Order: sequence, then structure tokens, then C-alpha cells
Amino acid sequence: MNDYYKNLPKKRMGAGALFLDEGGNILIVKPSYKDHWSIPGGTVDDNESPRQACVREIKEEIGLSFSDIRFLCIDYSPQESDEKSESLQFIFYGGILNKDLVSKIKLDGKELVEFRFVAIPEAKKLLGHKLARRLPKCVDAIKTGTSVYLEDGEF
Repeated sequence: MNDYYKNLPKKRMGAGALFLDEGGNILIVKPSYKDHWSIPGGTVDDNESPRQACVREIKEEIGLSFSDIRFLCIDYSPQESDEKSESLQFIFYGGILNKDLVSKIKLDGKELVEFRFVAIPEAKKLLGHKLARRLPKCVDAIKTGTSVYLEDGEF
């Protein structure tokens, strides 16, 4: 029976958070190691839930402590290449950041080098293509108080 569990497939998992400012713009961050912008978040570690990973990544990446985040979306992505296996990407909603909280955002300058708040249409142009496809569905889920299941960015 032990071999059964060892041979089960393993999927990559990531978790990220959407934050808005008081004007309805989305927080995006610029990783030093990517050619596009992203949202605060990262890889789910072993024995860590997607929610725990998201809370940890928010603290590590932008220096803010949030424990009350709401699940918005899960998106299954098929295998892209020999190097990139299939994955599950979880998106949570961290809420609206007022000016005081925005002033407390601190980047490490190594992993993340810049942040800004942008309108949704601009964010779609700056984000990686998979996250850009997810974004409008996540924004709709925020507005309606629901959550969404996607496969490769689509319903």
C-alpha cells in the first residue's frame, strides 16, 4: 500500500492574493526573475495549505500581515513542457488597502523590485498571460462574493 502513495502523481501548487486600492486599482508586483508583472504570492511548500502559503508569501513579499483572506479562484493548468508540470493555482482576495497600509508595503529589492496599483485593463497587459486570463474572472468573483473554478483560465 505504501508504494501506491509514493507513485501517485504530484502537481505543483501556487497561491497568490489580489489587493485593491481605494480607487479599485489592483496591486501588481515586478519580480526580478520574470519578464512580466505578477501579484503577491508564490509556491505552496510541502505540508502547507494554499491559504497558509498565500499568507506567508504576502508577509515575505510585501511585508504586510494578513490572515483574513477570502478564496476567489482555483485554476488548473496542464503540463506546459518537460520542465513545467501541471499545476493548481489558488487566488485569494486580501481586500482593499487604504493609504496607511499602502505606505507600509516593503519590498525586499531582490525577489520583488517594484510595485504599483493599476487599472484592471492595464494589469491584463502587464501580467503573465495565464494570470491575465484569470484576472477578469477573479474580479467578477470579488464583485459577486463568489468563487470560481477554471481550467487553463477558462470556465
